[in-house]
Amino acid sequence: MWKVELNLQPGKSGAWELKRFTVTPNGARMHNMTEMLNGRKRFIDADEYWGLYRDGKVIMSNTPAEIGDHIKFIRSATGKVLVGGLGLGMVLKCLLDNKDVTKVTVVEKSADVINLVASAYTNDPRVEIVNADIFEYTPREKYDCAWFDIWDDISGEEYPEMKKLHRKFGRYVGWSDSWLRKKSRELYKIDADYQGYQLDALGGAVSLSTL
Repeated sequence: MWKVELNLQPGKSGAWELKRFTVTPNGARMHNMTEMLNGRKRFIDADEYWGLYRDGKVIMSNTPAEIGDHIKFIRSATGKVLVGGLGLGMVLKCLLDNKDVTKVTVVEKSADVINLVASAYTNDPRVEIVNADIFEYTPREKYDCAWFDIWDDISGEEYPEMKKLHRKFGRYVGWSDSWLRKKSRELYKIDADYQGYQLDALGGAVSLSTL
């Protein structure tokens, strides 16, 4: 499984906390069994990991399951890269390990997250970290690619936001993708189809936007 070592320091800032946690062999076994039973492959190993918590809830970690969500983009990215969402800086770390990446601009809304994480990466001259809302941010230059990962979970409700970001930055980047975008689209379509079914059952007209 994939593993990314992060040079971070534990700490707290506002509602956010950065700390280590341990996955026991039994915990990993139970998690992986649940994944297999549900037809998924987001497996983890027993190990110690970093977690970024907000109000006590883990928002991001560097488990193999989470690394796997980003690996396709990480392996494809070259040149100048725009990233929406800093998190642990795991994607940023992997991009900086790639000699073909010449610049990474990370747009992060939370100043607390920046306070906790940014110093681990800003000694690299290729890194620019901007404290801003990605939906309101306007790039000052063109980028080769972009990655958006600003959501706590994937439920399908975030898919319209993904579409909005891809449209907004289409003029500034060569290509872009988002965290679990395909899964989000599938869940969004299932919900839209279900809503349409309910309207049909009530004799209503259905008009769904193009996915």
